[in-house]
Amino acid sequence: MIKLLITAALSLFWTAIAQETSPAKPKSPEKPKIERLNNEEVKIGKIHLHQKKRELSFKGGINMTKGLIEYFLTTTKSDKVHETLILTDASPTNINIAMKLLGIKESKELFEIFDEETWKPTGKFPAVSPETHAASLVNIFVEWGKGAKKKRVPANELIHHINWPKKAPTPKPNEEFETNEATLSVMEEGPWLSTGSYMHEGRFKAEIGGIIFGIYTNEQAIVNFFGKDRLLGDVWIPNEKNVPEEGTVVTVVVKPHTPKK
Repeated sequence: MIKLLITAALSLFWTAIAQETSPAKPKSPEKPKIERLNNEEVKIGKIHLHQKKRELSFKGGINMTKGLIEYFLTTTKSDKVHETLILTDASPTNINIAMKLLGIKESKELFEIFDEETWKPTGKFPAVSPETHAASLVNIFVEWGKGAKKKRVPANELIHHINWPKKAPTPKPNEEFETNEATLSVMEEGPWLSTGSYMHEGRFKAEIGGIIFGIYTNEQAIVNFFGKDRLLGDVWIPNEKNVPEEGTVVTVVVKPHTPKK
């Protein structure tokens, strides 16, 4: 029997940050502070870029261990905090810059094209070359702990997919739901897709909305999951067996995907 409490029990640590009031008028984006640490490492704001290892990393915190999630990573000031696994105060703009410095491309293949005159969906999607698609794939890992207890886990292993029975009702927020038929499976293994977000009125949309890595496909996100059920909002929850407790400080690591030979 699986008993799911569809709620977002946020830790006090992150709630205190996320509920800060936003200024009425958005500030102009600041130029990223770039500091070279040595021949192999660069710091871009709060992002650590290791050129030899071909990876970037930054700090975050576990936000949820129960309840439906649609986003893997957002900022602490995003309005998606209540459905996000990990929060960070790192700048989405700086994350995007670091990804480009690693040679990671972006692909818009997930986003349906709209007719420019009627604004209706056309049923068509942008054509992307195999080379662009391959260069847009990234691997995401999460690290926590120290010494012998340090763990490094692929993003998919922190997420469970709910396999609902065909006739099961869609659960509502804060609704306790029991079923003997629903089962859980770990999110499918594989890389995520760099989709790049977009500019809006001269500002980077991921910076404005705070959406960084989407499970449920979102054009504002810098990176999106592109596997099965990416457009369903009621099938993803934290994998309680693998996710550390709320408030745990973690390091998010992003690497260009290298196919196995």
